[in-house]
Amino acid sequence: MQPITTIIPFKLEGAKSRLSSVLNSEDRRLLALTMLEDVAEAVLGLGEVEILSKDPLPKNVHSVRSTKIVECDAELDPALNWMIKSWGRKGWPSDLLIAMADLPLLRERDLEELVGTRGDVVISPGRGGGTNLILIRNPRFRVSYYGLSFLKHLKIARDLELEPCVYESYRCGCDIDEPSDLVEALIHGEGRTPKLLREMGFDLNGEGEKLRVKCLRETR
Repeated sequence: MQPITTIIPFKLEGAKSRLSSVLNSEDRRLLALTMLEDVAEAVLGLGEVEILSKDPLPKNVHSVRSTKIVECDAELDPALNWMIKSWGRKGWPSDLLIAMADLPLLRERDLEELVGTRGDVVISPGRGGGTNLILIRNPRFRVSYYGLSFLKHLKIARDLELEPCVYESYRCGCDIDEPSDLVEALIHGEGRTPKLLREMGFDLNGEGEKLRVKCLRETR
């Protein structure tokens, strides 16, 4: 398989604000960094990994040491589109993958299937119309995140007369944003993230066949 360059956008300041009802700011920062480690480790086998960060990263982040850190103050779309243009100027020697940093269920086998999907642009949607991964094989493509970015990315590709294809995967589609998402990390996660959540006092409550499983945090 041809090596693939992976870009992981990351923002530490104000990380995971929608989890503020169950985690304080320091715990949210730690969770965000831990999920970043899990994602970085999952994609390391593809080739070079670049973390696009608006903030300096702690030096003790395990997997991040094996990657290149690109610090940039620009907002997400301009920063990523600048990196896509730079990749294009180099003659696009490899495919380019953009992977969100909050996908702790991501596995190597998911990435193998994503890479094996045809198309000038391969899009893996998140829940609610977002975009969790994009594999770019043509440097004319540009990203437009936020809102219904999945539909926007399909339209951008078609407007450029590029062939977009969709790769659907439960693990790729499961980003961690809301308190209820922590259930999925605890049930299906295999990396550092579920371990950290349990260390933080989270556990599962599945009493009663008709009750939805809930994620509970032990009061300390």
